[in-house]
Amino acid sequence: MGKVSGKTHTKEQLDHWANLHNPNNKTYRTDADNRANQMNPNHRTHQKTHNANRRNKAHWMPLWAPDYPEYDD
Repeated sequence: MGKVSGKTHTKEQLDHWANLHNPNNKTYRTDADNRANQMNPNHRTHQKTHNANRRNKAHWMPLWAPDYPEYDD
């Protein structure tokens, strides 16, 4: 989640941003329930952001590794 600075935004803008990013707030739930937002492929929900971060994370173990040849010497 990005940050919003009080040096570049008004108090109203800061409050609006906070309301849209607080799951306990009515504005957040309204935005999440809005069908237009659900149907818009560019609208990023918390879950989409979370899954995108997980998808782009490097794996701790490679998915595939080559077999090493056996040497009989």
